[in-house]
Amino acid sequence: MLKWKKTTGSGYEITYSTKKNFSGAKTIKVSGASKTSYTIKKLKSNKTYYVKIRAYTKIGSKIYRGTYSAKKKIKTR
Repeated sequence: MLKWKKTTGSGYEITYSTKKNFSGAKTIKVSGASKTSYTIKKLKSNKTYYVKIRAYTKIGSKIYRGTYSAKKKIKTR
């Protein structure tokens, strides 16, 4: 389970990959600024993943994204 501090905006984008440089990365959108945790499903066991997160705000039809957090190294069980 990933946890982060609450911020203003419309939601969050979680990007994760098995490679340090995030090549072939997947991105998940988590809507709702009040959410502060998320569980990524279908990860392979005994693997190392790199994860980074950023907030986004949707105003009308435009989406404004913040900067990514520092990447975190996570080992699955």
